[in-house]
Amino acid sequence: MSQITTTCFIVLLFFGCITAQISHEKFWETVRVGRNKIIKCSVDSSMSLSSTIVHLYRQRPGEAILRIMHFQAGAKSATNEAGIPSRFNGKIREQTVSLTISSAQKQDEATYYCALWKGDEKVFGSGTRLYVTDSPVKSLKLSAYPISKPNNGKRTLLCQARGMFPDLVRFTWKDASGTEVKQSDTYDLLEQKDEGQELKVTSMLIVDQQKASSTSYTCSVHHENEQSVTIQTNSSDEEKKVEVDPSPGPAPTCAPSENKQQDLDDEDKERDQEEKEGPVVLVHRLYLFSLTYLTLLGKNVLYFCAVCVILYKKRAGNSETVSRKSSQPEQVNKPRAS
Repeated sequence: MSQITTTCFIVLLFFGCITAQISHEKFWETVRVGRNKIIKCSVDSSMSLSSTIVHLYRQRPGEAILRIMHFQAGAKSATNEAGIPSRFNGKIREQTVSLTISSAQKQDEATYYCALWKGDEKVFGSGTRLYVTDSPVKSLKLSAYPISKPNNGKRTLLCQARGMFPDLVRFTWKDASGTEVKQSDTYDLLEQKDEGQELKVTSMLIVDQQKASSTSYTCSVHHENEQSVTIQTNSSDEEKKVEVDPSPGPAPTCAPSENKQQDLDDEDKERDQEEKEGPVVLVHRLYLFSLTYLTLLGKNVLYFCAVCVILYKKRAGNSETVSRKSSQPEQVNKPRAS
C-alpha cells in the first residue's frame, strides 16, 4: 500500500479521516533546502470558517502526529503552537488554508494535514507529503496488462508505475461505463511496492472472469499529472501489454554510432525481459504470501487443538482425583485403651 493511504488509515482509527469537507491541492510537494514552499488545502463551502477553528498538523516519518498551529474561528492568521518556529506561517483566504514554510530544512520533510471540528468529530484531509530534496521530479512510466490464465474463476489485471520520483502515486480503476471500481465482494484491490534497481508500484485488480470478459477496465495513475491506460480483458490477445510513455524524447539529429546503437539494443532487450518477468514475479510473490498465511493458520489451529487436549486431560485428571477421594470410607481414629 502507498504511504498516504497508511497514514490516513492510522488517523481514521483515532480521529476519523473524512476528506469530503477538506481537499489538499496536491498529495505531494518537493522543495530544495533553504527555499520556501506553500502547502494549500481547501475547505468545502458548506463549512463556515468564521465559526470554525482550523488546525494544521505535521507527521514526520515514524513519528506521532503533531499539531503545529491553529486558526481561531474567523481568524485570517494562524497561531503557532509552542516550539514551532516563526518560519512556519499560516494564512486563510476565503475557503483556502495556506501553510508557508520559509527556508525549508531537511527536518521539515513530513506529511501535513488540515483539520477541523464538525460537531463532535474531527475531520482530516488526506494530507500533503513534503519532500525536502535536491533531486528533480521524474515522470512515471505506466504499463498495464492482464495475467493470461484465470485462476479459480478470477482474473487479475496489473497496472504498474515505475521510475518516478517522488514515489507516491494514486491508482484509480474504472470500468467501461466510467464507474470507479472499489473494494467489494465483486472486486479485490491490492497494491505492492518494489524498491529494486528501478522503483515499481503495482496495483492489482482481481475480478470475476465472467465479468472481466464482458467489459474493459481503465487504470489511471496520478503523480505530477494523471495518466490512464485501458486494458481490453475481452480481447483474444490477453498477454498484450499496453504502455504509456510520459514524454517521448526529441528526435536525434544524426544516427547513433554502431557501439551506441548496440548498447541501446542491449538495454531494450534487458528492459523487455524484465517486463516479461514482471507479472510472473508478482504472481509468484502472491502465491508465496498465500502459502505462508495458510501455513501460519495451520500452525495456530494445531496449537489450539493441543492446548484443548491438555486442558481436557488436566480437567479429567482433577475429576478422577476428586472421585477417588469421595469413594474412600472416612477413617475414624479410635482412642487407645490405657
